[in-house]
Amino acid sequence: MTSGANSARREPRLITVSGRLHASGQTRLPPAGAVLRREYRGVEHRVLVLPQGLEHEGKVYRSLSAVATAITGSHWNGYHFFGLSVKESKR
Repeated sequence: MTSGANSARREPRLITVSGRLHASGQTRLPPAGAVLRREYRGVEHRVLVLPQGLEHEGKVYRSLSAVATAITGSHWNGYHFFGLSVKESKR
């Protein structure tokens, strides 16, 4: 029998290339199931948005920046790399 903090229901966590995933409530990403596409150096890359993470070439990442870094070999803002930057509202 368990008690206290140990009795709290634990959310399963997925081990990923970039560490453990945590529920982030990120609203800038498209919904789970969406596929992001980006051509880089003549190669089209596809990223599947998962309920908790992003899948690219069979590996799961915790952020778009981690995916962009894996693709390019250097640090990128993932939202910029995949064209998901927030546009300024017109006033």
